[in-house]
Amino acid sequence: MRPRIQPDAPSRSLKHAKRILWGLAIISVLGLATYFLAPLYIFYYVPEELPPYDIPPRHDDDTLRIAIIGDSWADYHTSLSGDTIIANAAEKITSIPVKTETRGKKGALSKEIYYFMFEDKTIEHSYEQDRCTQPLIEAHPDYCVIFAGINDVTYMRQTSFFAENLRLIINLLLHNGIRPVVMEIPTVNFKEPYHRIRFRERWFYRIRSVMTGTFNNEGTDYQKALTDMLASYQLKDSVLYITAKQWNPKGCLDETMFLEDHLHLNLGGYQKLDSCIATEIINDYAKRH
Repeated sequence: MRPRIQPDAPSRSLKHAKRILWGLAIISVLGLATYFLAPLYIFYYVPEELPPYDIPPRHDDDTLRIAIIGDSWADYHTSLSGDTIIANAAEKITSIPVKTETRGKKGALSKEIYYFMFEDKTIEHSYEQDRCTQPLIEAHPDYCVIFAGINDVTYMRQTSFFAENLRLIINLLLHNGIRPVVMEIPTVNFKEPYHRIRFRERWFYRIRSVMTGTFNNEGTDYQKALTDMLASYQLKDSVLYITAKQWNPKGCLDETMFLEDHLHLNLGGYQKLDSCIATEIINDYAKRH
């Protein structure tokens, strides 16, 4: 029988050293990945409350001021002259002057909408300064309409992430005596964006949806998370909540009201939506004054 050749001591030491070096290399890579990726994960997946700020006193006049903030629904509201639509609708039911100002950013998540309420979170990026809504808040409007949630559903963020960020937005408004107008996530075609991306990207979204518990979600879980949050924190009476059925009674995707992407309203859609917003705010204002 052939004798087994034992490796000499230097050879064993070399293999051991290689294992140690490989281990250190893997630990270093994981450490660097954690260092650089953790802040991104926290920003895009973890709600973070910022210190509230105080705003100047309300204007001493009889003008009813409305601010509108949010995602692309607020952005399209500006491009389709939604502020004018609200003013015209308000004139039909009240003699009170109404002034509306809107700012929104396409693709904004609920956390970004919250961060845009703080100038120091946007001032570093000049291309985002026009998205900063702090000037709208500091103008001390009577009401602030919040369009949020479409992108949280589309990008499959957790329902708790969406609801908590809405709570932070609401709290900042209430802190400054502004009545929040919370818009329910409407019925849209959330699957439409996936038809325009590559097959492997589609699978990436599927994996992420399973990880965040939002697989095959059409927005109903987010609607429930929002109403549960309002009830849990006893905020129902502190906000004006407008459901999708209030301006879209059919309760389904009405293609005559939407653009070709089935995600955003056209001019006719905004006329219905803004007329509803104006009516609800005027009625609420009359009850409270």
